[in-house]
Amino acid sequence: MSPFSVARRVTILPLLFLAIGVNLSQDLQAEDVLFFGNSFTSANNIPKMVETIAGSKGKVASTIAVTKGGQGWAYHLAKPATDPALQSKSWNWIVLQDYSLNATHGRKVEDFFKTGEGLYERVAKLSPQANILLYQTWAYSPEHPVFKGDGEEKVHFASPGEMEGEIQKNYAALQTRLQAKDPQRTVLIAPVGAAFARCVREHPEISIYGTDFKHPSMEGSYLSAAVIYAVLFKDSPLGAAPAKKVDPQEAKLLQQVAADTVHASRGADK
Repeated sequence: MSPFSVARRVTILPLLFLAIGVNLSQDLQAEDVLFFGNSFTSANNIPKMVETIAGSKGKVASTIAVTKGGQGWAYHLAKPATDPALQSKSWNWIVLQDYSLNATHGRKVEDFFKTGEGLYERVAKLSPQANILLYQTWAYSPEHPVFKGDGEEKVHFASPGEMEGEIQKNYAALQTRLQAKDPQRTVLIAPVGAAFARCVREHPEISIYGTDFKHPSMEGSYLSAAVIYAVLFKDSPLGAAPAKKVDPQEAKLLQQVAADTVHASRGADK
């Protein structure tokens, strides 16, 4: 049995090498990236979108995603697929995306820190050369029941701003904790949640949420991928290829939102 054989319903997406319009004889910037997350990563195949954006910008991203809908970091710590994935190649980056509510008062925030640190230690042991990218998720759409106090999540937020503020605060705190463990291992944040908030403010005409007011639409997934690309490659996503089913003009606006958000986050880090 393959080391990547896992229980039914666990999604492991091997994403093929992609280089659009790239001269392979050139010295390319290439990144091998392993994602751990849930449907906020697998939705519309965000890792594949990162590959496509990179290829269109003359770079190479080679990715694998290990995901399970509705689950968080505790799930990945417990599952046997995690260790073989970490050991499968010499990764440049490990992207960690948790269940959004885990970083808020809707769950035990200390568990968010505990499981994040647990995955960090697993990476340090099994993929010691890899850096860490924390995939900061977004507040749900204002139409979601968590802002009305009548949803199945059994948690209430006064506004999307409150939810996103808690997510950003706790991802930043986790970044600080992890970076302190080993100053030689880079730990960065992909401010996807901040990009969603900016897009809602600046371009409310673009539908970045799906019909459940929680998961990303195709446009929201493209925005997520553009932010992740910008952080991984330290390069603006402006001029990247649009995703299929995303209007080219909207793709340009989403690229600008991603570029502005990442630029602002770098300023905050200084």
